[in-house]
Amino acid sequence: MVFHRQKVILIFWLGLLVVFDILLVSSIRITFDSNFGSKHIFFSDHLTTSQKAFHYGKKSLEELDNEFSKEILPSVTLFTDHGDILQTTGIRCEVCHAIARHIKEFLMLNTTQEITIQEGILICSLLRLQTQRVCSEIIPKFGPWVITVLAHSVFSAENLCTKAHLCPKPDIPEKPEIIDLPAPITENHHITVSEKQNDNDDQKMWVVHISDWHYDSEYAEGYEVNCGEPVCCRPPNAFGDKATTPAGKWGDYNCDVPKKLIESMLEFLPTAVPKLDYIISTGDLPPHDVWAETPSTIKENTNQTVNIWRKFFTSAPLLPVIGNHESAPVNSFPTSSISDIASISWLYNTLSSQWNDWLSTDVLESIEKHGFYAAKLPKDNLRVLGINTNYFYKLNLWLLMRPKEEWDPEWMLKWIVNQLDEAEKLGEKVWILGHMSALDQDAFPSIGVYFSQIVARYKDTIVGQFYGHSHWDEFNVIYNKSINDSKEPEAVGVAYIAPSVTSFKNMNPAFRVYEIDKMTKKILNHYTYSMDLQEANRLDKPEWKLLYDAKSLYGLENLEPKSWHDLTEKFIIDTDAYKTFKKTASRNHYLDKYGSCSALDIQCRNRIICKLRGTNSGHGPFSDSELCKKHGWIPHLPDDWFLSAALGKHVNVFVDMDKVDENNKSIDDDDDENDGIVFEGLSKTIVRLIMRFVMGGDDAVCR
Repeated sequence: MVFHRQKVILIFWLGLLVVFDILLVSSIRITFDSNFGSKHIFFSDHLTTSQKAFHYGKKSLEELDNEFSKEILPSVTLFTDHGDILQTTGIRCEVCHAIARHIKEFLMLNTTQEITIQEGILICSLLRLQTQRVCSEIIPKFGPWVITVLAHSVFSAENLCTKAHLCPKPDIPEKPEIIDLPAPITENHHITVSEKQNDNDDQKMWVVHISDWHYDSEYAEGYEVNCGEPVCCRPPNAFGDKATTPAGKWGDYNCDVPKKLIESMLEFLPTAVPKLDYIISTGDLPPHDVWAETPSTIKENTNQTVNIWRKFFTSAPLLPVIGNHESAPVNSFPTSSISDIASISWLYNTLSSQWNDWLSTDVLESIEKHGFYAAKLPKDNLRVLGINTNYFYKLNLWLLMRPKEEWDPEWMLKWIVNQLDEAEKLGEKVWILGHMSALDQDAFPSIGVYFSQIVARYKDTIVGQFYGHSHWDEFNVIYNKSINDSKEPEAVGVAYIAPSVTSFKNMNPAFRVYEIDKMTKKILNHYTYSMDLQEANRLDKPEWKLLYDAKSLYGLENLEPKSWHDLTEKFIIDTDAYKTFKKTASRNHYLDKYGSCSALDIQCRNRIICKLRGTNSGHGPFSDSELCKKHGWIPHLPDDWFLSAALGKHVNVFVDMDKVDENNKSIDDDDDENDGIVFEGLSKTIVRLIMRFVMGGDDAVCR
């Protein structure tokens, strides 16, 4: 899910950028100055101009890494005291590796992390990016994680020395543009299922989709709604007469939801769906208090939520998947390839034990191993793939540490293809469940490309895709668009993105129901039910109502992919249809806001349409169209906003060249004290460099 426009987690890095850019960006001079040997080596250059406009923009660490190598490293020229270029003096790749190893070890020192955390808390508090309480809790939780990732990726010897052109590029296969997929099988090689849809009620299935619960056990009526922290309506904020805006009994728009709201929704379910076949939960169970979450609090929250499920989900199978808020720190899902450094097995084991009421042994074992699973439902000739979309997620910093050849994190895409191929041969239909659509703006663009190729290949097998994460009531159309193909993209799939249970932020709680053909497993229609939170608090009575059904609201003939594409075309020319979608997205007619779009302007509308078509920030099937071309974006800032960089910091690296064995003796051994490399002034500069490097992002930062 998304913390829309809240300043927590990475926003603190954004603030640090303001301070550390002032201290750092004018120049970094790294001087090799040997008092031991006969060679005097230095390299120095300005990294940026002395004054620059500061542009916000959400960036992943992968993008920042590329920026670092393209914009900073090439601007650094290396010389000896004779004016010779360093690479011609015989300085070996091994020397660079040795220096890089020192930097990595320095980063991993407890003292380095303590300095980073102390400076981070101070700046976070001084700039009032968050309250002192949040600053003092969030930075110690995230600082060590970020430093560990940087030390093993961006500042690794392989990365730095290759991009400084001191070492050859590793012989690692590039990630493919087009992934290998099995050829389509002939019709007589598998069991065929009739595609004729049936309007008989006895031939229909009913599926409830609930997403982004964010149950807050600390929510309490009467506490301050506008507390100045990322999520409010809970202790230790102002209460009762001291609260300027006391929280309502049933919830509030700046807060996550109380238990009584969730229970009122689940008590209403049988009224909305008398005949229930399956229940889908697409993740994000804990609240947004990411500064306070630990593995133990996550376990307690998920256990409390599951106890609520056990009370109400007794008549139909439950199919859950994992959201990005289920980990602590939030978004942290290391792949098994780096298990010697970090592991998420504590979470997978916890959820496996908590979900054993609804899932089979083989499914639970798969969850324990990878966090994703395939559930076969023979009575319905159906296979459900519960995928772990945290391996798609830009803010999962652990992905930066995975081996370069692991272009498919945890090899989950390969697993998906194998499952789909097996299902196709058996004539099974497939539903895919995940927390976040692969076409979401928070997913790596390459993942969206690969996933679209898979959907295009198995478009006759995949009959339903169900996600959450954004909190909006929306959808993504998935297209078959080949590389360098000039043809108009063909709609081949739809990602149904369910509204959130949580009211955070400025949304009414909601859930969705799908009407599905029992024979084809295709979606015939979907219905969104919602509760007006403002009215519930005013009347002290929650009233869940049908907000709309898709076919009636949008005049759809069916829910095939082309129908959803045609709807996006309609939004371009039909202002009323677009307004209707924008209102239903948040379920809040008082606010009438969708993302950052609070006004009915053309640029905003185009951005929404491109998002629905899976095209974001210059990536996607319509990235070349005039509608979706990436345009430079500068946020609204005061006219006098700029960064002045007038100070420079120095690091001295003393290299005793006489200790560098010219006979190819390995310099990467454990004898660190006698390898002839000594640093001066590294501490402050490297800490500032860490701070500068990991920042990026947009004001929708806590995802």
